[in-house]
Order: sequence, then structure tokens, then C-alpha cells
Amino acid sequence: MTNIKNLKFICLSGLSLLLAACGYHLSPSPYNLLQPLTVSVPVAANQSPYGDLGPRLTRAVIVLLDSSANITVRETAPATLRLNITDVAVSGGAWDPNRNEYDLPTASASRVVNLTVEATLEKPGETGTPSSRRVRVSSHRTYYINNDESQTTLSEDADFNWVLDDLAQKIAQSIFSEF
Repeated sequence: MTNIKNLKFICLSGLSLLLAACGYHLSPSPYNLLQPLTVSVPVAANQSPYGDLGPRLTRAVIVLLDSSANITVRETAPATLRLNITDVAVSGGAWDPNRNEYDLPTASASRVVNLTVEATLEKPGETGTPSSRRVRVSSHRTYYINNDESQTTLSEDADFNWVLDDLAQKIAQSIFSEF
């Protein structure tokens, strides 16, 4: 019986070493936080013509953080995650030579949604002085232009949602790592 236990121990140790060699590691908690963190997340600042992006990004970040076992989001907390949407652009993507809008030789068949966000996490440090961590993340997604404008609007909105969820994931993974 002890031989089987020894064999299990050796196999598990070997597996741990193999996974470590591949770059995997076990973290004490998600986002590498050593202890639970309570954080407030005010509505994201947004100066773009897309006024509803601030609340939508904030909601996506809060939903993601609330799903973590070691991060609690509260209205007032010792730590604050500030979000600032610094750049929003919707630009032409791929060109369709068969489409002739406005008597141009070619017309854009798609659009690209680009968003850039600065996130700053501020919390009290060990000695009482505040410490902070700032990251800048970007995301983009392409959607196709449809002859039906309502379908194009739905596609654009779906891609904005995808980009906001992607940014929320990037913010959560980067801002809380080793903090």
C-alpha cells in the first residue's frame, strides 16, 4: 500500500514539475491576490460621442470582478478602480470593389470598433500611503455593413459589447496581477 502512495506522490510531483516547466503555476487565488480585496468602481469617464460606453464598461468590469471569489465590489471601499475611456473610434475596414455607394469606385464593406481604456487601481499601502497601479488596454472588433441599416446598427452594438467584455477581462487580469 505504501508503494502505491509513493507512486502517486512521485507522479503528482512529476506532473507539477512538468506544468511548472510549461509556464503554468498555481495561484493562491484568482488575479494573484494574496488576500481578499474590496474595491469600488465608479462609472467610467467617457468623453466620446458614444455616451453610454462609460456605464456599459463599468457594468462589464463589475460583473467580472463580482464573479471572483476574492474580490468584492462595493460602493465605498478602501480600494478604488478608476476607468477612463481615452479613445473610441469606428473606422472603415475592408473594401468591397463591387459596392458603389455615393458614386465612389469602392465602398467600405466593414467597420472596425476600436476602444482604449486607462484603468487605475488605488489602495492604501502597508504604511498608510496610497499605492496605485495603472494599465492601458485596447481592443478592437470588425463588423460588416449590411444593406439594412437596422442590421448594421445591431452588428455595431454587438461588437461594442464584445469589445467592452474583452476590455473588462484585460483590465481584471492585468490590474490585479501582483497587486
